[in-house]
Amino acid sequence: MSVTVSKATKFFHSYGVKCHDSLVEEWLNSISATKDLSSNFCEDDLYDFNEWCRWKGTAYEEGINDQTKIARLLEEINELKSEIVALQKKKEDLESKLGVIPF
Repeated sequence: MSVTVSKATKFFHSYGVKCHDSLVEEWLNSISATKDLSSNFCEDDLYDFNEWCRWKGTAYEEGINDQTKIARLLEEINELKSEIVALQKKKEDLESKLGVIPF
């Protein structure tokens, strides 16, 4: 682990962000072309890291190929369809408890 990784991790921890060195290292590798890693970390870096974490593993992650993006979107669609089915079932159960006649 480099000094930069431990410095960034310590900075993020000081703001209450729970993160591991490996995740911070991956983020640093993804931004190394745009950030001078010898400079101190600031709140903007915290926001950038948080935003990067937010999209990591989704179809909106930067730098993924179209095939991966499509696969992730299809997975998200299937999860949403399953959620719709579960919510419709819950709605029907609640309506039957209340005695509401479905249309």
